[in-house]
Amino acid sequence: MEPVTVRATGPVPPGEPMLKRTETTTGEAEGIGDLVQRLVEDGKAYARAEVAYYKTLGTEKASAIKTPLLLGLGALLFAHAAFLVLIATIFVGLASLMSDTLAGVVTLVICLAVSGLLGSLAYSKAKSGMEDAQ
Repeated sequence: MEPVTVRATGPVPPGEPMLKRTETTTGEAEGIGDLVQRLVEDGKAYARAEVAYYKTLGTEKASAIKTPLLLGLGALLFAHAAFLVLIATIFVGLASLMSDTLAGVVTLVICLAVSGLLGSLAYSKAKSGMEDAQ
């Protein structure tokens, strides 16, 4: 039986799913150097494919979350505007009962009291959460 002659084609280009045969021209097994070189090239192609996959996956997730994120940001801006209207309403309501300066100070004290209460609650929850985590 005569030896089969096969042309060496080299590593597969990036993007192709199948590996090509890389035998010597006389049909003999490849040497260690050729195998290592092919392994390195296949590893590089695999790494490029993985990077492209995760880049595509990240881009798809970012584009999917972009619209809800913008809508949420708009909702936060309107909630902030509503909060400012509430503060202005408290001030105007108090201003009809007392002087404007005193109404401003009372409104400030009310806002600081609510802020202190919320901050205290956040601190206690965070502290108990940290203790539970340990």
